[in-house]
Amino acid sequence: MARKKLYVWFCALFASISGLTFGYDVGVINGVKDMIGFRQTFNLSYTDDNSTSCEVDLESSSTLGLIVSVLSIGAIPGVLSGGVLMDVTGRRTAIIVAAVVYTVGGTLQTGAVYLWMLYLGRFITGFGVGIIVTTIPVYLAELSPKKLRGGFVTIMGVNVMGGILLGFLVNLGTVNVTFGWRISLSVTVPIGLILSIGMLFLPESPRWLLKKRRNTRAEEVLTRVYGAENTKTVQQVLLEIQSSIPAKNSFVNVLREFLEWNVFYRVLVGMALQVMNRFSGQIVILYYSVTIFCSIGLPYYSSVILGVMNIIGTGLSVYTIDKLGRKPLLLLGTLGMFGSITLAGTLLLVFEVEDGGSQAVGYVVMVALCVFVFTYATAVGPVSWAMNSEIHSLTVRGFAVSLSTLSFWVSNLVAAQLTPILLASPLQTHGTFYVLAGVNLAGFLFALLTLPETKGESLESLEVLFAKPWLERVDLFYYLSCACPWWGARRQRHYTVNDMRPVHTKNEMDDNGEELSVIEDQVVDDNGASQSDMPTPLLNGHGFSLFQVGSQVKKLEIQ
Repeated sequence: MARKKLYVWFCALFASISGLTFGYDVGVINGVKDMIGFRQTFNLSYTDDNSTSCEVDLESSSTLGLIVSVLSIGAIPGVLSGGVLMDVTGRRTAIIVAAVVYTVGGTLQTGAVYLWMLYLGRFITGFGVGIIVTTIPVYLAELSPKKLRGGFVTIMGVNVMGGILLGFLVNLGTVNVTFGWRISLSVTVPIGLILSIGMLFLPESPRWLLKKRRNTRAEEVLTRVYGAENTKTVQQVLLEIQSSIPAKNSFVNVLREFLEWNVFYRVLVGMALQVMNRFSGQIVILYYSVTIFCSIGLPYYSSVILGVMNIIGTGLSVYTIDKLGRKPLLLLGTLGMFGSITLAGTLLLVFEVEDGGSQAVGYVVMVALCVFVFTYATAVGPVSWAMNSEIHSLTVRGFAVSLSTLSFWVSNLVAAQLTPILLASPLQTHGTFYVLAGVNLAGFLFALLTLPETKGESLESLEVLFAKPWLERVDLFYYLSCACPWWGARRQRHYTVNDMRPVHTKNEMDDNGEELSVIEDQVVDDNGASQSDMPTPLLNGHGFSLFQVGSQVKKLEIQ
């Protein structure tokens, strides 16, 4: 059992290295764009009295905004390609191809001598990142046992934040070197090489294998994941996955299912989650922290502290996302971000820090921003990726995740372009922070009114969860009535066949530590009468559920 757990964790940890591809770019470009050597190379405005420069004219500001955001522009076709690529060639193959593309782009960035070369390199790098961030969460979710799924998907977020911190630290070591910006950008090459080579030794997603009717290979992968001693669990998972796959996977059938409201609604929820992710303000703080701290008189290394808070928060989320649940984390996170960014904006406004006010207040602002980054890393970031990897049905999962990831990158592009304009506008930094506060308040209401809790549910059972009535699905009264949303009452599922329902559930654990929901023999109908042949739920399939009634297995179609 220990060897089995070690294998699953190894697969998750190595695949999540892919998070470095995106995270490192966020951290490194934050500092590189302000290095004197970089600005001299590309004829951007700078000052001569320091190794970095906060001074920038309007033309250079637009150029810097484009340099930052061109990676997002490249990620958009990468995301659209990633959904198709991972459905056609497999999740693992798509990741390998993306890692090679990322390496090529990083090489071109490092050797750029003209702006067009830098733009092209960042576009190619973004194309690879787009495929990676679309495919990896799906790969991790489909490979993981349901009890570990949220944590495994979140490990990628830890590496994203680790990449951001790594970018900050590398910049800190190269900032005083004339060509230090090239050294900083060159680190992308070994990251891509390690990922592309290492993925050759990891298994393919068992759900993709079953979708392609490669049942034997899928069973081998699941046996390694759950352990050879848990053959009953492996067979149960196989049956559950197979029941979610339609008999025909033609384009027409996939399109027909995609246009069903229950499926399309989940796509809209996933897209909205990613829009909230990007406009919550994390990109403003991490892409432009050096510029913001410089404007309020704080030293260059202050941005490193934000990277540390990112790592701590995301590391904590690996535990809390499966312990507390997705929705409670998101509600707490958006409230925390709202409060901290409002405080930072108010301090900047009242004490006029941006106009040469007290530097001590500037440090208090930095503390508020650390809280902001920590709450994002603990909640909003991990939850948006985890839920997007699990809420979609297997038939359309690749395409659906690519659409939600597309909304992530489009929002990333818009935010990256708007941020320098807002910071240089009459709003200044404090007004920009107030705008972000409003976005986070809207995000709290969105999470409260639209999202269900998916913790502990198998990927296939979410079909039933999203088919429930709105109030039952989102547990609205529960969250409104509880002072602590994560407080213990577990949501109970009620199955109905011929106006009868099971009662008295108990929880048992199999040899693998998976929780089994078992219905006891004593059951009643809606009138309280005892029924000896009460239907017992077996599994939730693609648009139906199977029930044991006496010695027979019956099928219930879910409308």
